[in-house]
Amino acid sequence: MMIGSWLNYYIEGKQGSVCGSSGIVETLNGKVCGKTYLIDNNRKVDAFLGIPYGQAERFERSKPPKSWSNVLDCSNFRERCPHVDLFLEMPFLEAPKGENCLHLNIFTPSWKPGKDQLDGFAVILFIHGGGFSIHSSDKYGDYGICKALCSKDVVVVTINYRLGYFGFLSTDDDVVPGNNGLFDQGLALKWVKENINAFGGNPNNITILGQSAGGSSADYLTLSPHTRDLFSKVIPMAGTAMHSFANVSRAKNREKCLEFARSLGFTHKMNASSKEINKAMVEFLKQQPQHKLETSLVSLFGFRYNEKVSLDLVPVEDGIFLPKKLSELRVEAPKKFVLSGTTKYEGLFLAFKPHRVITLNEAIQFLEQELANQGYHPSKELVEKILDIYLKDGDKNDKRFMTKAVINMISDISINFSQTEYSRTMTELGHTVYQYCFDYCNKKNMGLIGHAMAFRGATHCSEMAYLFHKGLLANFHPNEQDLIMVDTMTRLWTNFAKYGNPNGQNVEGAWKPLEPENPYMYYKIDLDPEYKDGLHFDRMKKWRQILSEHL
Repeated sequence: MMIGSWLNYYIEGKQGSVCGSSGIVETLNGKVCGKTYLIDNNRKVDAFLGIPYGQAERFERSKPPKSWSNVLDCSNFRERCPHVDLFLEMPFLEAPKGENCLHLNIFTPSWKPGKDQLDGFAVILFIHGGGFSIHSSDKYGDYGICKALCSKDVVVVTINYRLGYFGFLSTDDDVVPGNNGLFDQGLALKWVKENINAFGGNPNNITILGQSAGGSSADYLTLSPHTRDLFSKVIPMAGTAMHSFANVSRAKNREKCLEFARSLGFTHKMNASSKEINKAMVEFLKQQPQHKLETSLVSLFGFRYNEKVSLDLVPVEDGIFLPKKLSELRVEAPKKFVLSGTTKYEGLFLAFKPHRVITLNEAIQFLEQELANQGYHPSKELVEKILDIYLKDGDKNDKRFMTKAVINMISDISINFSQTEYSRTMTELGHTVYQYCFDYCNKKNMGLIGHAMAFRGATHCSEMAYLFHKGLLANFHPNEQDLIMVDTMTRLWTNFAKYGNPNGQNVEGAWKPLEPENPYMYYKIDLDPEYKDGLHFDRMKKWRQILSEHL
């Protein structure tokens, strides 16, 4: 696509070029009508915003939506799950907050698919991230999706699901087993499976895409018997169910919920049983106004891990959606095509502290806690071996060297190693896995939040601007190199969605699937892309070698 046509988008303005209403589409629940975007001189994409896929009472499992008799106007985003909005994004938020938030958005080309997709367009279902606590589908836009992704012959679906206490409260028993947010995602997937043909999509060619907590969610859908047979491909970006931030024990989740309820004034009889306390707590929380149940993740002072480097309101092994241990479900799961990876400096965003750089001692505390979370004893010997990966070949008195060492360490602890272990494990289990690292960075696209980071580079969430043609960390004002990256990212991702191969149909390109003998090969995504060995400068291989000696 010509650079000039992309630049026209920013001349047209935030909403792009709306050229009228879409046609009426009949779903199993009723008829819907959206709006149509003109994405170039002669092609149009239809956008249907806020289609109900489910309904749910507070803390109860979602169920299919009520049907409607009139044509539902789907030209605007509907409610998103209540949460504490980030200060920097408040001026740009469009959708209202409300508990009636189980909606999805469909973006579909108005033209017919080509001979390579005789059964309909490939479908990408996107699950947003935000630590299972914040964000919503409207944050990822509409026109940018039409322009960047649908233009490459795919249907895109983005969804809302319940967050925080609304979606992940667990009482460690059958009062509220937990994982209501995952059940929401599964219900959305089933709705898409049953209805997407009416929008030109192929229900037998669905890819689940997610980033961060959304990547973990995509992995959970791969594991759960409720959902694992409904799609064939998965793209978990910087997050999987193997990451410690993505799961917690039911007991710890309950403890967090009880602590929270008591902070709002909840009390119970001294001699009450655990189940009686749980029932009373849930009834108490049901009576609270929604704004009191809102959760946050990132403050003005940095990434918030609930006062510890962990998240508590996240998925649990509930015995229902996840009926067995995750390791057992992973062995049982049907084979998928997988595209998995991270950015070069994940920790830049995850460790940002305005006006100061996170210290080595803080990073070591983070490391010790994460090792314990992963079942390792954080002995002095083990910690020193891992520190040696980052500090051995540099000058500890060099501030720039130490800053990058700490950021690399935070990146590996929080995201990179678990992501690589996921890719390795999936490869060994027989899945077809493509691994990448996103290296590209235009420092100007990091906005105000870039000033709070130790330095500027490709970091957690920054790659999403090049996939959705919309900034998450800051407004996205692309130059010509940025637009090349938009075209590169969307071409690789849509090729994978269509064919299970990011290189294209029947193409043996540079990007190869992993082999069990070397799970550290990766495709570097930058202006000079290449398939190469030594993911993250061989740090992942060193982690694996060290930890294998301390099992």
